[in-house]
Amino acid sequence: MFPRPSTHSKGILFSLALVLIYIITGKLGLMLAVPPGYASAIFPPAGIAIAVTYLIGRRALPAIFCGSLLLNLWVGYTASHHWSQLGLAVAMLIAVASSVQAWCGGTWLRRIITYPTTLDAPSDVVRFLLYAPLICLVSASLSVTGLFMLGLLDQHSVLASWVSWWVGDFLGLIVMLPFTLVFLGQPRPLWRRRLQTVAVPMLILFALLVLAFVTASKWERKESLTEFDGMASQLSEQLRVRLESQEAVLAQISALFTYQQSDISQADFRSFVKVTLDKYPMIYAIEWVPKIRQAERASFVARMQAESPGFDIREPGPAEQWLTAKIRPYYFPLTYIEPTTAQTQRVVGFDLAALDNRKMTILQAFKQNTAVVTAPIQLYLYSGHETGLLLMYPVHGYRYDGVVQTVLVNKDFFGALFARTASLLNVQLVEMESQAVVYAAVTDAQSDVVFSRDFKFGTKHYRLNISPSHRYYAQHRGWQSWSMLAVGIFCIGLVGSILLIGTGFTARVLAQVNEKTLALKESAVRFQEITDTLGEGIYVTDMHGLITFTNPEARRLLGWEQGALLGKSAHALLHYKKADESPHAEQDCVLCQVMRSGQAIKTSDEVFWRCGGQPIYMDVTSVPIIRDGKVSGAVVVFDDISSRKKTESALRASEKSFREIMEFAPIGMAIVSLEGRFTKVNQALCNIVGYTNEALVATTFQEITHADDLAKDLEYVQQLLDGKINAYQMEKRYIRLDQAVVWVQLSVSIFRDDEDAPQYFIAQIEDITARKHQYDEVTQEAYFDALTGLPNRRMLLSRLHQVHARLPHAKQAAALLFLDIDHFKQINDTLGHDVGDVILKEVSTRLQGSLRQGDTVSRLGGDEFVMLLPELTQRDDAEHVAQKILNSFVLPVQVNERSIHIGVSIGVAVCAAGTQVTVTEWMKQADIAMYEAKGAGRNGYHVYSE
Repeated sequence: MFPRPSTHSKGILFSLALVLIYIITGKLGLMLAVPPGYASAIFPPAGIAIAVTYLIGRRALPAIFCGSLLLNLWVGYTASHHWSQLGLAVAMLIAVASSVQAWCGGTWLRRIITYPTTLDAPSDVVRFLLYAPLICLVSASLSVTGLFMLGLLDQHSVLASWVSWWVGDFLGLIVMLPFTLVFLGQPRPLWRRRLQTVAVPMLILFALLVLAFVTASKWERKESLTEFDGMASQLSEQLRVRLESQEAVLAQISALFTYQQSDISQADFRSFVKVTLDKYPMIYAIEWVPKIRQAERASFVARMQAESPGFDIREPGPAEQWLTAKIRPYYFPLTYIEPTTAQTQRVVGFDLAALDNRKMTILQAFKQNTAVVTAPIQLYLYSGHETGLLLMYPVHGYRYDGVVQTVLVNKDFFGALFARTASLLNVQLVEMESQAVVYAAVTDAQSDVVFSRDFKFGTKHYRLNISPSHRYYAQHRGWQSWSMLAVGIFCIGLVGSILLIGTGFTARVLAQVNEKTLALKESAVRFQEITDTLGEGIYVTDMHGLITFTNPEARRLLGWEQGALLGKSAHALLHYKKADESPHAEQDCVLCQVMRSGQAIKTSDEVFWRCGGQPIYMDVTSVPIIRDGKVSGAVVVFDDISSRKKTESALRASEKSFREIMEFAPIGMAIVSLEGRFTKVNQALCNIVGYTNEALVATTFQEITHADDLAKDLEYVQQLLDGKINAYQMEKRYIRLDQAVVWVQLSVSIFRDDEDAPQYFIAQIEDITARKHQYDEVTQEAYFDALTGLPNRRMLLSRLHQVHARLPHAKQAAALLFLDIDHFKQINDTLGHDVGDVILKEVSTRLQGSLRQGDTVSRLGGDEFVMLLPELTQRDDAEHVAQKILNSFVLPVQVNERSIHIGVSIGVAVCAAGTQVTVTEWMKQADIAMYEAKGAGRNGYHVYSE
């Protein structure tokens, strides 16, 4: 078994090590994931978790849960750089799924592959490879379902995620189970040797596979970015053209004010810029912003009010209010703005000099005499809620200097350009001077910049960063490297399985060789020990009958030394003449015939001749030695049976004596098998049961035993078999062949062998029928009434004392009923004693019919009867019986065609449980009650009371 931690601290250290291994191998497995990061071809922790649970059971689950939880928290934080409840929920979900899969997988593996295991039987390996995919369905199904319900997976990616998850766990299991067993499995000697023969080759193959996978992944990633490079280059070029066109547009518009030798009206401005706005719809507005000195402010406002009533130079105030601009040396009022909409007209008159970010850009444009763009600013066209840029171009006009500017709303100007690729590309435009993000369309926060290009626009420098989104990778994912890795890992798992089978087979072969070698050595030693200590003589001959081996007992029996026997002809030396000393030809010798026939023989009437010429009677067995289908010799085993022959002779004499004794015995005798069948019987027994000898030995004692005596007899037999008794005696009845019943006195003993095992029964049977009948007659006269057959006074007193003895401890009462026939003397005197006897018999019959089984009715003498009721459920039961008796005498007694009505008087004495009263007192109470009944008018009953 797996080495159980002997102390609590070792258990904690093991759990911490398991958590650490889970996290490390999990991160390493995720390093092999195909971008965007959630399709790993192998997930080693899944295999480690199932393998460790297979080894030590549920004790591994807490560590597996903690390892999975920490790993997924780490992965989640790496992706978002912050903790969240959603991230914790995802980590908990996957940890629970991993723990459930580990428990199910470990338990299932223990059922199909008993542990400890060598995992080298092809059937075990095949079962493992077949059940591993089923085991790994658990985590993939639970986790992917949970992620889908949490909204982290869309329905289009569920199947791909589930398959990659399942494949990763499956490959992790088939690779990591052998590794885990190499380091932790039992039996340790075998798994320790497999470190070199299984683990190291698998590691080398895995390292080569990872190297090939990394190379293929780089090539595959490069191939997947080919379309991205084209898209990024095209977008960057379009952005460059779009930015440069804005400067050209402003330069063109500035000519309207530079070369026109008269004031430009709003209608002129609208007519001039309309073509530009139609051509460049991404421009939100084009504006004319003149420079007005303080001295010119009033005339300028008046002139503009003539054209646009309500015009004033304003600046933004609190709560999105517009206030009249404060006095300053000069102003830059927003004079004309196209297109003209309610939104754009809100900012007409807006003094750009009121805000430093706009004022500084205007001054810079005049200073450098070129187009200048602001930093990203909040546009008042949208009440300060939209970010955009103002591109300003200096103008030296007929009446006023100023700037023409385009208003570029970031979401419109840049968003329109990048909208069609927003789901595939992550785009970010950064102003390099301030590092401010001008525009960003990023769906994946942790995407690496793959394409970057710098621009100069409005004297500022910008950098466009573009990277592929997860969706781009998903649409352009190349599964070649992932498939290569998955197939490669599966092949490594198969190689590991083959190595397990091979190394196991080699280990078994070596073990068998060692076992056979040791067995051969032990066999040789055991053979020598057996032959040396065997109580029988053995010699071995070659195919020519020459002795090649003898054991000590053979040399002792034959009286020869080892050197005198080896190489000699066994027949010529030991078996050359018969018991009568006549020559014994070799061709007639049955032992020599074994060499010719190839058949074993056994004989008990052979004579060997000792060294001194003395004959020995032998029990001989000769077995041929067969090699390559041919007889190459013989093994002869012999034993001196001289003493056995004497014993057999004595036994035959003893058996003859036993048969004579049994045959002429005056009582029945039988040998009975353990099953009860008669095997030997004498004539006396046949006479007792009326069977012939042949018929009796064909039956069993159970068949001829009276049914009422069989159970007791069988109980004694079982005690004999169990060794509880050595013999038993009992009186029992046999059913003769003529169905007559015969009483016998049975004496039975059991015969056991030297090992105390029962062999058979010896039975002696004496006919006691006549004696039994005499005893029954004496008993009947002593205890029963001769006229009625009812128990007499002696029997009544015996039973009465028995009932009285238990009353102090009983829960039920008992009753005694004395009965006297009314006017019986008159019946005897008038009708005669013969009629009186008939009436007495009829009374006894009716009394017996009125009582329950277990009650006693007896005749004391004359016309007096006594009934004993030993168990009363209720005290009134005795009165019910008395009334029942009275009811039985309602009908007359028929005597010699005469109807005689009789009545009876009954005295009832109830003795309650626990009552302290003597038998004499009890009978006296019943007698008193009877006379009370007679005094009350007869033919009734009276219950005795104090």
